[in-house]
Amino acid sequence: MRRTRRTRTSGRLRAAVVAVTGIALLAGCGSHLSETELAATQGAISIPTAVAAAPGTGDAGAVGAVPGAVDPGAAAPAAGTGTDAGTVAGAGPAAPAAGASAAPGKASTNTATVPGTNVEVPVPAGPRDDIVFCSFGNSSGILGAVTGPAPVANKAWEAYINAKGGLAGHKVRMIIADTGGAAANAQAIAQKCVEQEKAVAFFNEYSFGELDGAIPYLKAKGVPVIGSIGGAISSDHSIMVFNPMNGADVGQAWGFINTIAAQTDKKKLGVLYCQEASTCAQQISSFSKLLPYKGLEIVYRAQVSLVQPDYTAQLLQAKNAGAEVMVLLLDSASVGRVARNAAQQNYTPILAGTYNLGIQATLDQGPILNGLLLASRTPAYSTSPLLKDYRDAMARYQPGKVTGDVGAGAFVVGALLEKYAGKFLNKKTVTSQDFLDLLYSLKNEKLGGLLPGITFAKSDDRTQTNRCIAPVRLENGAFVQRGGFVCAPDWKPGT
Repeated sequence: MRRTRRTRTSGRLRAAVVAVTGIALLAGCGSHLSETELAATQGAISIPTAVAAAPGTGDAGAVGAVPGAVDPGAAAPAAGTGTDAGTVAGAGPAAPAAGASAAPGKASTNTATVPGTNVEVPVPAGPRDDIVFCSFGNSSGILGAVTGPAPVANKAWEAYINAKGGLAGHKVRMIIADTGGAAANAQAIAQKCVEQEKAVAFFNEYSFGELDGAIPYLKAKGVPVIGSIGGAISSDHSIMVFNPMNGADVGQAWGFINTIAAQTDKKKLGVLYCQEASTCAQQISSFSKLLPYKGLEIVYRAQVSLVQPDYTAQLLQAKNAGAEVMVLLLDSASVGRVARNAAQQNYTPILAGTYNLGIQATLDQGPILNGLLLASRTPAYSTSPLLKDYRDAMARYQPGKVTGDVGAGAFVVGALLEKYAGKFLNKKTVTSQDFLDLLYSLKNEKLGGLLPGITFAKSDDRTQTNRCIAPVRLENGAFVQRGGFVCAPDWKPGT
């Protein structure tokens, strides 16, 4: 395996930028795609770490260029890859690509049958413009390891959908950007994507609060964020964020509770939460407000560091307080250290966490984490037949790259768009408004079992969109789902 860095010239001047942030690109080993084809499924927009406060949210013509360079070929579909086998449950095939000649005496349009119906819809003839998506998040340091499955899954979905003909015949171009953990960078990236790259939506963002910096601009421009890893609490509190999965605020709070209540009868909880991301403290605060639920109570809590080499002192205090379950808002490596430190003290609490631990790095900790209880936002990504397309696409287009729950979310979002593309994106040029119309059309959407039944309210309060998780347990080196979606007691499908 060797590292490759890809550049490409277009009609523009070649831009030379030394990017401090950005996603490192690795050529895949062991894949039947060539390095050139693999490179075409990767790429990033580079924004320097130090970005001056971005200009205001006025008209595009008044906004200066944001420093950095976009790789214009980053999202070209892998050539000659054919069509992937299988379709995400609930997602119909993309409308056929336009371009065929119209029949004599008829307008220059073709027709296509809406999947599952006898309804014929017009398909305008001629080439269709690309649909440009952007995605951003923190790909750096410890938190970058947590978000790691998201950007590579976004690129895998791009290659996967383009191999199937795109969205209603539109090729998808996906631009990936690293915020470096700075909200100012997120705003700068958003402006550059919308005003220079003509992005019509943001896809499966993976930030830990940087989203806050971009939301005012995106709201002013009417550009939606479709999908989120739920790392930013603000993703649950903006009319421009359409996350069909478990919400970052109240939804995750119920996720912690239902992960435990659905899989054990233990009641006394100890909590260890990270200091590196503000969302850790915010989520514990939201979680605590819902107690006591089914008799659950927190008997010990402590804020710790993800780079802390040993957690023995905190674990002994939790043990003395009678904690039967340790709730962990940590990364995979830290959870592994917690388990080993507890074993050294003959302390055997049940370990529980949330969906960020649904990642290969957790499995890599070995048998010490057998029995770990987790919430998953989707059916179990590593074992569920409903997410076979995700696993297959990653193996084909991003071989060797990390997989996980936050990556599987990209294919849930993609399935929503694919299912309704023929109805809302069936035109030469697609706009942000077309995506807004598509998203607001969803009523009690379940995607064949990928979702519990979601509807997007026309409100900044999105906490009711989805308050459900799939209980998952780590068993013998795999994440195994234990029953269907479990939801908050005040949540109903379609609310």
